[in-house]
Amino acid sequence: MGSLAGLLKKKGYEVTGSDQEMYEPMASMLKKLKIPVFTPYKAFHVKRFKPDIAVVGNAIGRGNLELEYMLSIGQSYRSMSDILLEEFIIDKKSIVIAGTHGKTTTTALVAWILECAGLDPTVFVGGVAKNFNSTFKLGKGKYIVLEGDEYDTAFFDKSPKFWHYRPFIGLVNNIELDHIDIYPNLETYKYAFERFINLIPKNGLLVANADDKNVMELVKQAKAVFHVKQGSRASLHYPVKRFGIQKGDYTANNTKFETSLSGKHNVLNILGAIAIARFIGVSHETIKRAITSFKGVKRRTEIIGEKNGITVIDDYAHHPTAVRETLIGLKQKFHMKRLFLMFEPGSASSKRKVFEKQYIKAFSHADITYIYKPYKAHALKSDETFDNKKIASVLRKKGMNAKAFNKIDDLLFHVKRDVRPGDIIVIMSCRGFEGLREKILNAL
Repeated sequence: MGSLAGLLKKKGYEVTGSDQEMYEPMASMLKKLKIPVFTPYKAFHVKRFKPDIAVVGNAIGRGNLELEYMLSIGQSYRSMSDILLEEFIIDKKSIVIAGTHGKTTTTALVAWILECAGLDPTVFVGGVAKNFNSTFKLGKGKYIVLEGDEYDTAFFDKSPKFWHYRPFIGLVNNIELDHIDIYPNLETYKYAFERFINLIPKNGLLVANADDKNVMELVKQAKAVFHVKQGSRASLHYPVKRFGIQKGDYTANNTKFETSLSGKHNVLNILGAIAIARFIGVSHETIKRAITSFKGVKRRTEIIGEKNGITVIDDYAHHPTAVRETLIGLKQKFHMKRLFLMFEPGSASSKRKVFEKQYIKAFSHADITYIYKPYKAHALKSDETFDNKKIASVLRKKGMNAKAFNKIDDLLFHVKRDVRPGDIIVIMSCRGFEGLREKILNAL
């Protein structure tokens, strides 16, 4: 929503917003753009601003004070996806980056490659891309690069957001069950991506991760459906470019580049970005230069400070696979140092029990693990809520150093006792972690 607010502001609209609470780095970015944000939600905010159109985010549901007031007065409202389509996607070639993991980094990288190629893209990404120092960019070129979110659109439109983005080029990096609050099983989750793939025109491109079983199943299924309808005229089907560590059109073996990013997951992100750039016609030299100069995204293995020989890294990972792959990548980068993980389950999926076994395996890649209470889990039943104490106990029984905390002050007290010079502290949360990022350096 903050990225859309920025794009609209740059286009000349008067924009304001509201939220229950604000997090960094978005809070600072909106302040810099002089976009007022009111907290918490109150009907008075709508009364005072009197918008021509209200954009309703997908986190807003019936019962929200501002939404209820808007409905009562007949306020005109749209979804974020509607506004993106009407104001920015129409008349451009849309490049949509989809998948369970890696969307933000890959979107930022594709956008940077196009920028280095002089194509001046419009950009919409779910994190602060360091090369742009922003989550968005309003360009004059013919391409728009969007992070394609599979979460639902709004309280009045339960279809996935990326169905609205009209992909000319679509990338699907990986597919595994997530957002279990709206997708009850893997099949319903895969269907969202199946429909997304079906939106790509015949002169467009599908870029697919050849190492991901679920992705390749959908690729084969899409081609099979087309062949049934079109006979043997396969040339009418959109081309597919595959990438992977060892198999595909673009692999780690046949594609050389230099990057500051770590981990196998980032190698796959880069290979997917290369496939898109080559289809567009960007030269190998420009692609390599862009990859080398790519600075990454804030809150994606971002070093936020060093003190007394201790490095603090901030990361957005919340799905167990993302946690595991990020820790493995950091182990490879800092192989002689201890990884000190501090994890807050903040997403709708992570604060439920469904992934507890996967988290236990993921946390095993850290040397010390602090597990915080699930974020705002009071609405969940106790038997379906992530149990941080249970998981810490299981890890200890396996001989690992793990502790559970329900208060941030208790966590900070124990940090002082357990941390030592040379350690790499990794804070993982998709929420605010009760200000831990700001407090941790003072505690060391």
